[in-house]
Amino acid sequence: MKVLHSRSILTQCEFAAAILMTLFLIVVHTRLLLHTSPLWRDEVNSVYVATAPSLKEFLNSLVLDPFPILFVAVLRIWVGLGFGSSDFDLRVLGFLIGTALLGAIWVSCRMIDKERWAPLWPLALFAFSPATLFEGDSLRAYGLGLIWIVMSFGLVWRLTFRPWRLGTAIAAAIVGLLAVQSLYLNSLILFATCFAGILVSLRRRQWWPAVVILSVGLIAALSLLPYARIMRSAYEHLALQSEPRTISGEIPSLISSHLFSRSSVMLVCILVFSCGLITVSVPRLRQSLFASIKGGGDPLLFAVIVAFVGAIMTFGFLLGSGLHSSRYRRPLMAATSLSIHVAYTTRRKNIGLTLANLIGSALTAAAFVPGSYHLSELRRTNCDLAAGVVAKSAGQDDLVIVTRFTHAPTFQRYYHGMAPWTSVPAVGDHLQHRGYLARAEMMNPDAIQDILLRIESKLKARHKVFLVGRFRLSELHQLPPVAIAPQSGRAWRPDDYLNLWHSQIVNLLSQHAVRVAKIALNGTEQVDAREKEEVFGFSGWKD
Repeated sequence: MKVLHSRSILTQCEFAAAILMTLFLIVVHTRLLLHTSPLWRDEVNSVYVATAPSLKEFLNSLVLDPFPILFVAVLRIWVGLGFGSSDFDLRVLGFLIGTALLGAIWVSCRMIDKERWAPLWPLALFAFSPATLFEGDSLRAYGLGLIWIVMSFGLVWRLTFRPWRLGTAIAAAIVGLLAVQSLYLNSLILFATCFAGILVSLRRRQWWPAVVILSVGLIAALSLLPYARIMRSAYEHLALQSEPRTISGEIPSLISSHLFSRSSVMLVCILVFSCGLITVSVPRLRQSLFASIKGGGDPLLFAVIVAFVGAIMTFGFLLGSGLHSSRYRRPLMAATSLSIHVAYTTRRKNIGLTLANLIGSALTAAAFVPGSYHLSELRRTNCDLAAGVVAKSAGQDDLVIVTRFTHAPTFQRYYHGMAPWTSVPAVGDHLQHRGYLARAEMMNPDAIQDILLRIESKLKARHKVFLVGRFRLSELHQLPPVAIAPQSGRAWRPDDYLNLWHSQIVNLLSQHAVRVAKIALNGTEQVDAREKEEVFGFSGWKD
């Protein structure tokens, strides 16, 4: 009786901890809604795609927008309902999606185990991650995609381990379809989940569930066939975003890129790997591990397969494509955290493990709290402030230069001044910011010669030149040798060219401008470094 009473108390503590975590996350999501700044370039890109005036423009823009159609369709409906008149109205949609993800986690864990379904690890390890919060509430497809991949995990689980129901099969097919229509990378995790369900069903000699789960995966896969041309074109453009990476560089950012330093995360990963290596190397520990796995049965096998196959496919794709942002690992992190939850439910009768699970998840969530809370008051861009200051300071005969063309979409959204402006390089389309748009300029050794001549002309005519970007005029940059970009292959390095053009402009102004002034921006909030701008005004000419 004492043991049962202790288990009951621990179960109640688990639910209490999960509820407290959820309430805290709702507060953080609310702070994100109230404190987050105007849209930054990725979100501006989403709004442009969603509000494209014609079907042809809409489909063409999907090539440079790395998502299927579902999220921009939802965003288009949201704007059509009258909620697109302000940035706050648009951010309400992100808030609703972010909080709905919390509900999806609870529902999925409920489908896995009706007795012990407090989602401690999915909340602590996944939902508390600053990367999940940042991407989940943004006007991008990540939040919506994560909702469906979390739900897919629970539904495929039910098809594998629960009695056959037509409603569950239909729901799994629909949710799987929505998952891959939100994020292309969801297809990798859905494959891993369906693969695990099929293998476990075959092992249990349950043929019909295996067929149904296979059908769920096939429906999702077939739905991506219309994107074949878009994905082929997008893959070619990935060369302009890729950077060489290794497994050692990928694994640390699986946790979060916003909270811990790279060295700290690497240390955690090394310690985890060392513990695992010791466990499988020492005979007594290895026997204990295998006994636990055997005791866990098919549910534990399902969880291990999902995590293992999902990791192989996700890291394989990311390493092959050169993509490295932590946002691309969110679906894997969602599936991994749910797999940990499954692993725990297989050993739920162990009081010691229950207590360790409660303490461990609480400590993990507590470790994420500072980063998550800080993120909730972080401005994602100050480009709107820069645009406002330039609009007030620049006359119609002056010239405004945005030093990175990738930041031009945000500037264009918020700039309403009289002075003409251009980006570096001067790409024709500032509605999207992909590197592919600068391909022709990267192949031209005199790509910004026209901009340099315009700067010289304006200063000689006693007009002003305003630069929007980040740089230090105290340093005279040496022009780095940069080869002309290849017309094919995967050796593109856009930052090299941007640095070259940046150096050319700064050298010209440093040598010939008479006066320079840094213009203060009206804002005291901390700004995300990825789109933190400064404004400098130059005037006068000296030979």
